[in-house]
Amino acid sequence: MSFPSLTRKLWGTEFVSPVMLASGTSGFGEELFKLGCLTGAGAVVSKAVTLKPRSGNPPPRLLETPFGLLNSIGLANPGAQHVLEHILPAVSNLPCPLVINVAGESVQEFADVISVLKESAVHIGYEINVSCPNVAEGGAAFGVDPEVVFRVSEAVSQVADRPFSVKLTPNGGDMVQAAVAAQKGGASAVTVCNTFLGMKIDWKTGKSVIKRKVAGYTSPALLPLVVARVWQVSNAVSVPVISSGGVSCGQDVLQLLAAGAEMVQVGTRLMRRPCAAGELLDEMKKLTGEQ
Repeated sequence: MSFPSLTRKLWGTEFVSPVMLASGTSGFGEELFKLGCLTGAGAVVSKAVTLKPRSGNPPPRLLETPFGLLNSIGLANPGAQHVLEHILPAVSNLPCPLVINVAGESVQEFADVISVLKESAVHIGYEINVSCPNVAEGGAAFGVDPEVVFRVSEAVSQVADRPFSVKLTPNGGDMVQAAVAAQKGGASAVTVCNTFLGMKIDWKTGKSVIKRKVAGYTSPALLPLVVARVWQVSNAVSVPVISSGGVSCGQDVLQLLAAGAEMVQVGTRLMRRPCAAGELLDEMKKLTGEQ
């Protein structure tokens, strides 16, 4: 019986683990590094970076549910220039590679963010978040329309000096067609996928508990949905597929690798288990017998 190898290769880099820390769950990796919690992590994906600083959404931004977590952070970050000058130098000694998640309000803004960040040599690549709203064209998520995904990917490929993955949305549109469009536009990988839309309403008041009404939902219960999308997308594109969502144990990671993922991101689990990457890797080694 042949099991997926736990040593992975992406963008010419060999990773000691298939586990990546998902965007928005570990900052830029500095705090977890200081706590010794990056052991077993193949890479860290940073929180989203936009061109200008963003204060984020009003609280409450996080809400635990019986089976998962609702989040509505609002892409809070200090802006690309601050990240370049102050944050990236501070994480230049991480024990694993750093990938920077990039968000924007227009097609051009994605390229503008990368034009700023590429002055640093700290990160190995980018993750382009097309799940954020296209403010310049009405507010719908970039990732819903394959043509817009193509335009974003093409704009990024014209300025990026490093590989990039396009992080797709499960909330509308055809994800397979969006993945094909990302590859056509020049993406070096696709990430499947961002959070699913969720909501909690206080039945006593009839109002949403999250101020922004609808939020992103993460949960181990989403694993079968993510596995299906990874399998569909990996059979439609030739670039690597990075999985994101639904992971709670080593078997989940192995299942996603078997479905076609090259790397697997873990996110919400870090809220309870900051050292989850090392724990997952140890579990997988026991399951596969790989040392």
